[in-house]
Amino acid sequence: MKNKESFLEKKEQQRKFDAFNVINLMLFVGVVVMFIISLGFCVRDMVIATNKNDFVVPLLQRILAIIVAFIPLFLKKVYKISFPKFATSVYYLFLFLSIYLGTFIGLYTKTEVWDIIVHFLSGVVFGFFAMFLINTFLNTKKENVNPLFVFIFVFCFALAIGACWEIYEFTFDSLLGLNMQGYAAQGGLNYIGQKALLDTMLDIVFDFLGAIVSAMFCAVCAYKYKNFVSKFQITKIKKEQENISQIEE
Repeated sequence: MKNKESFLEKKEQQRKFDAFNVINLMLFVGVVVMFIISLGFCVRDMVIATNKNDFVVPLLQRILAIIVAFIPLFLKKVYKISFPKFATSVYYLFLFLSIYLGTFIGLYTKTEVWDIIVHFLSGVVFGFFAMFLINTFLNTKKENVNPLFVFIFVFCFALAIGACWEIYEFTFDSLLGLNMQGYAAQGGLNYIGQKALLDTMLDIVFDFLGAIVSAMFCAVCAYKYKNFVSKFQITKIKKEQENISQIEE
């Protein structure tokens, strides 16, 4: 009886006002609206343009951006998987910084600093995302996780994501004649030697630094706080609802 009352009390507290729910809703709506507006401008420019082929890639980028923004909602509704609210907030903020400001507004091309900032942040963000995988694949409730393992896994995962992104840029630069890797000047003249590799290598370097920062932070916290890894929980909504129904019965 006491367990039933404590469980129902906990669920009642979760139903109450939560600032993160409001923040995530605002971030989600804001990001999706900005992506849709950007898509509308792209379609308008394509309609009035002479060479419509120039807008195929930007159009696909905006459609994919809208799809990516719905991933947390898709996982929650279809697979009954919910990430912590703070992690969801970071996800939407990263989409805003990298996709909207970086790609659609063009800060990547207007200033080199923005590309450096985003790649550093990506190393940090994906490093923390690796913690969810550690908690999912290991039984962290019964055993403490080795801090050295946390460091290696977080670092390697974050850096691997950065490497996959560079492969993506290289692939589409080769197939579609783009310049995402910055190997050519704005006039179309290809750089020679180390200058042609500069953009790609700087991206990898700052991915590396971001991965190091997140890996060191997570490893130190895993060493000092034995329940640190268990904080990164992916909630199964379906199981919670089944528990509620069983208790109510």
